[in-house]
Amino acid sequence: MEQTFERASTAVRVAALLRERIAKRELAPGSRLVELDISRELGVSRSPVREALLRLAEEGLVEILPYRGAVVVPLDKARLAELLEFRLALEHFALERLVSSRDRDRIARLREHVGAMRAAIARGDRHATIEADLAMHRDMVAMAGNALVARAYESLIVQIRLYIDVTTATYQSAEDLVNEHDLLFDAVERGEYLMSRKLLDAHITHGFDELSV
Repeated sequence: MEQTFERASTAVRVAALLRERIAKRELAPGSRLVELDISRELGVSRSPVREALLRLAEEGLVEILPYRGAVVVPLDKARLAELLEFRLALEHFALERLVSSRDRDRIARLREHVGAMRAAIARGDRHATIEADLAMHRDMVAMAGNALVARAYESLIVQIRLYIDVTTATYQSAEDLVNEHDLLFDAVERGEYLMSRKLLDAHITHGFDELSV
């Protein structure tokens, strides 16, 4: 029993590490994940690595192919479209809750993420910009107070981060990204759900049609 627990615990840690590398695009879409190479690098046996890859396959981040092993799932347009639809549905729910509450403390907390985004842009830190953007959306969903919605969002968080990564690159000016968020929360503070939803949709779908992945 103890050996099984230790193996499972190791598999969780390996999966977390690989998940983070995929999120940061250190492991590019389409790249192979070789069990033996990973086990040697991390100093673990192949069994927890295999279990970690199966976990990532269940999350849709990795695909197990015959004779090729595991590969990072490519970001094709159809896959991103499905992710976009699902993400919009979850964030619409969260946004409606936020506008209904008009909780100034919550809105101020979300604006703090926008401030972090602005600071990251000023110093030319694209990674921190993406993380701040993701943190804002993640926090807004968590604020909705629905555990099932939050869990569904978290299950796709790496894919959502990848989506933000590729769409952020389509902005002509990084300041436009910040301005979209400012306008969104201005509308939220005024209690204008339809306008805030329109602004949220414009932000999330920005650049999707121009994507070539």
